[in-house]
Amino acid sequence: MLEKLLSICDNRFRNNCYFTCINCNYSGNCPRNEQDCEKCLINVHYPESVPEDAPPRKYDCQKMADFYVGRFSYRFTSEMIYALSCLKDIWNSNLIKILSFGCGPCTDLLALDSLKKNNVLNYSNLEYRGLEYNESVWQNIHEDIKTISPKGTRIEFIYEDVCEYIKKISPDALMPGWIPDWIPDLVIFQYFFSDLHKNSKPEHISGFLEAFARFSNLYMPPKSYIVLNDINLGMDYNGGRDYFDKLKHLLNNCGSRKGRFRDDNTKSDYYPNGYPYGEDSDGEFPDNSIPFDIQRYPRYSPKQTCASARMIIKRR
Repeated sequence: MLEKLLSICDNRFRNNCYFTCINCNYSGNCPRNEQDCEKCLINVHYPESVPEDAPPRKYDCQKMADFYVGRFSYRFTSEMIYALSCLKDIWNSNLIKILSFGCGPCTDLLALDSLKKNNVLNYSNLEYRGLEYNESVWQNIHEDIKTISPKGTRIEFIYEDVCEYIKKISPDALMPGWIPDWIPDLVIFQYFFSDLHKNSKPEHISGFLEAFARFSNLYMPPKSYIVLNDINLGMDYNGGRDYFDKLKHLLNNCGSRKGRFRDDNTKSDYYPNGYPYGEDSDGEFPDNSIPFDIQRYPRYSPKQTCASARMIIKRR
């Protein structure tokens, strides 16, 4: 699925890169003449880089989404492959039900597909529910993913603010004794909390964590998993890893492991291999390589190694 999606996004980007998107709020500053969506991604990830006369840059452009797939999907899929290959209790499941928060280009689903093709996972059927706020940005790619998904995969996308969605499925919103008709075996937060941190108020994030923890504590079955993968930076640097422990401390009857990949591109003189991950961490993972040939799409300068922080939580 990964290579098929990359080919589709690359073709679409090359056919449309000279044109301004409909309703583009960045038209006066759009670098389309340079075919350089990387500049816009930098402005999204580093708001201080936005020109003084330009509005804040957000994920609001379909061409940027296609470029994003070319730039980051090898790295993010690889990071998730390393994580999901650790979940031994679901290796041979007949059915895996996945809830993915902030799914974007669904690199978690791409990782599952790769692991199945390589006989690491042997599930027969998969139900994937991807929760995403930016429908207009990712809709094309989501339709592509549905088209190329293999037999036995059922995909549903829910376009809604996560803080509103969690209220609907948390026990506070349900009638006493009522059980949801769909409960995931695997919940994934893939580069979710760093984005939530940059775009949500602290009280809304706290409310989300508490509501999700209530849902997990009441409904998620034993031997189910929560996988958190994000930028290896704390909240003070717009990273997401601090929220891993915040969520873990709200969960009952769970064990967890956490660690990080070596960052070969870190700019820190004090931490040349990336930022350490503090107490109770497994430290640096032994391998940060990407198990794909990343030379096919040089236009996007794809990331060449893994670099994230990760936590895996297992319900007992």
